[in-house]
Amino acid sequence: MGLKIYSSILNLGELQVCIRKAMESIQSEKICGLVLCGTSDTKGYHELLSEIKSAVYISLGRRVPITLIPQYLLPKGGLALEIYTLEGAADIRIEEKSGICYGVIENEQEKMLFVEGIPASDFSKSVNQQSQEVFTKLDNLLTAYGYCVDDIVRQWNFIGSIVSYRNGKQNYQEFNDARTCYYATGEWKNGYPAATGIGAEGDCIIVGGIAFKKRGTESKGVYPIDNPLQVAAHIYSKSVLIDDDVNAIKSTPKFERAKLIETACGACCFVSGTAAIRGEESVDASSVKMQTIKTIENIEYLVSKENLVRFGCKPYDLEYVKLHVYIKNAEDYDAVREVVEASFAQIPVVYSIADVCRSELLVEIEGILKS
Repeated sequence: MGLKIYSSILNLGELQVCIRKAMESIQSEKICGLVLCGTSDTKGYHELLSEIKSAVYISLGRRVPITLIPQYLLPKGGLALEIYTLEGAADIRIEEKSGICYGVIENEQEKMLFVEGIPASDFSKSVNQQSQEVFTKLDNLLTAYGYCVDDIVRQWNFIGSIVSYRNGKQNYQEFNDARTCYYATGEWKNGYPAATGIGAEGDCIIVGGIAFKKRGTESKGVYPIDNPLQVAAHIYSKSVLIDDDVNAIKSTPKFERAKLIETACGACCFVSGTAAIRGEESVDASSVKMQTIKTIENIEYLVSKENLVRFGCKPYDLEYVKLHVYIKNAEDYDAVREVVEASFAQIPVVYSIADVCRSELLVEIEGILKS
């Protein structure tokens, strides 16, 4: 079992034709999920998501998990499409519960649950209300298929106006507080998930992810990867957490810098959203180019053979499958792309506009690698 990712750019005005063309060379029965990025209109988010789901159903003749990210696609708009397909021998069932589509993927050695991005039903509600709703829906799916919350290995969190405030509380901090409450139900013996907590348009909360577990006890199979260049996010000091109330709990962001899973098809490494942070402090606040360089240095060291061995993994020779680069200011696109392409010339990259979780951070990069 493993994941392979195809990437292409779609014209929003010809959605159905573009989706059908993008999938022509892919075995439809192997598709376990789609991720689309490129709309900045959250007022019509649920309607557009419904339209996309209908177009995909017409093209494939079946439903698949679909995550729609409300961020403007750089440089020219449109939609970026990532197609996640299954590698190796495994049974895959696509099911839907309470309006949420998900893939149940199993073989004799392991099982995986691929959950589409779950949007809150009403984006006008508070961050806490939206987060509780989304986490409840996610937990219901996990429980129904024999997973616990601590089986989540990768989580994507899209938080509208992430560094803005509502009722005196920063949106990202309020989300972290809700996530901490939900995660309190797990033991986390294999560390927290790899995760991205990134800005999005409007006031939305959207959460999707992948749960994974090995069958039996023959292999651990799941490894949290930390980065000695950075303090682990889940042990940040309160000095870098934001809340207007000095007496607030200020929960830390609960994620690992990366998570590696060993599948029947080899290793797959999920790199969390990574920025120009050393220790726990932001660096090079005035230079988007230097922030991008420092971010890439962080990622390269994180997934190095030396660091993998440090955290109990085999010295895998990992190759990048995809990157997503989130840029705060559109005018920085050329400068960021120049640095990224110098390091990752042949890697599929999606660029979009998004606020990062600290106001001084100008760029964030996430990725997936495999052996």
